[in-house]
Amino acid sequence: MSILPIFSASFAGFVLFGLFMWSMNALLIVLMCVLITIILYTVEMGIFNFSHVSGFWLFLLSEIIVFGSLLFCCLYFDIGYYGELSSPLELPFLGCFILLGSSLVATSYHHLIWWKWSWINLVLTIILGSSFVLLQLFEFEEIIVSIYDTTFHASCFCTVGLHFSHVLLGVIGLVTALVIGLDIFGYYRSSIIVWYWHFVDYVWLFVYTFVYVC
Repeated sequence: MSILPIFSASFAGFVLFGLFMWSMNALLIVLMCVLITIILYTVEMGIFNFSHVSGFWLFLLSEIIVFGSLLFCCLYFDIGYYGELSSPLELPFLGCFILLGSSLVATSYHHLIWWKWSWINLVLTIILGSSFVLLQLFEFEEIIVSIYDTTFHASCFCTVGLHFSHVLLGVIGLVTALVIGLDIFGYYRSSIIVWYWHFVDYVWLFVYTFVYVC
C-alpha cells in the first residue's frame, strides 16, 4: 500500500493557505514536503509498478470541478466596476504565449520521447514553465488590490493562486522526469506529466478569460 496519498493530503492545506494568504513560511514548508514526496515517490517507483490511469482521470475531473467553481465565483461576484488584478494586455497576455509555447514543446517531447535528444524539448518546457512562475511572482508584486478588498478580488486571487500552484507542481514534475531519466521514470509516468502540463496550460486560458478579460 502506498503512503503517498496520505502524505500528500496532509500538506494540501499548507498549499492553499500559503498561496491564498501569501504566507512565505507556509510555502517553504510546502516546498520541503514536495521534496520529501519526490524522494518517497522515487523509492516507491523502484519497488512497485503502478499504472493508475483511471485515478489520474478522476484527479483531472476533480480539478475541473474546483477550477469551474472558482471561475463561476469570479463571474458571479463581478458587478462591472471592480478593477481587474492586472491589465489583460500586459503580463497575463504574455503568460498565455509562454504557456502555449510550453505546451507545443511538451507535445514535441511526448511524440519524440524515444529520440536520444528529446530531453532538449523537456528542458525547454521547464524553462518556459519557470518563466511563467517568475512572471506570476512579478505580477503578484505589482498588483495594487488585495484579497481582502472585495469578494470578487478574493475569488480572483484564489483562482490565480491555485493555478500558480499547479504550474509550480508541474515544473517540479518535469524536473523530476528530467533528473530521473526516461529509463527509470518510464513512458507511462512521462505521459502523465505531459498530460498534466497540457491541462494546466489550457486551464490558464480560462483563467485569463474569466479573471482578466471578463
